Amino acid sequence: MNLIITGTSGVGKSFLEEELEKTGKFYPIPKYTDRPLRSNEDPSKIISLTNPVFQKLQTQNNFFFTLSYSGHNYGWAKKDLNKFKNKFATLAVTLDSLFDFFKTSQPFLPILLNIKVDNLFLLKNRLSKRGDNSDQIKTRLSLARNEIKHIQKYKTLVKKHHGLIFNITDNQTIFTEIIPQITSLPSVQSLLD
Repeated sequence: MNLIITGTSGVGKSFLEEELEKTGKFYPIPKYTDRPLRSNEDPSKIISLTNPVFQKLQTQNNFFFTLSYSGHNYGWAKKDLNKFKNKFATLAVTLDSLFDFFKTSQPFLPILLNIKVDNLFLLKNRLSKRGDNSDQIKTRLSLARNEIKHIQKYKTLVKKHHGLIFNITDNQTIFTEIIPQITSLPSVQSLLD
């Protein structure tokens, strides 16, 4: 069962992808972007292209899904969708792009990571450890607060597509609640057996 992971800004979507990959049953679909890579990003998982090259690939219909975020473009290639026969694909997307994703009719189970305003200090700490500067952190926290105000419409969409919704309450939620629940899904269990 392929997974599309979404959630409030900075909540840990990419981190969940990385941790699911460690189970050996999931692989993050490589993401193409026209933004420069961060120093901590793996160039085999996030492929940085010039804007003209990205636009050419998009025009040639190489991507099964694209989105724009913070002035940059992101795309996932059709050729990478079924890269491994014995693993499930994952991709992490912004909340706003979830509606567009479901127009593609791709068979992905949505996973929504939510955080309450009272726990935004977790995001601040995570972004700080990642190396974001104070302006970037302030912007991301402001975006997260705004997304939290409108989270119900995304929860409704995820429920409509029989997805799973999780509330991040501490730095262990991904390990103690989310990964165990995902890996206990019947389709995942059939790969684990």
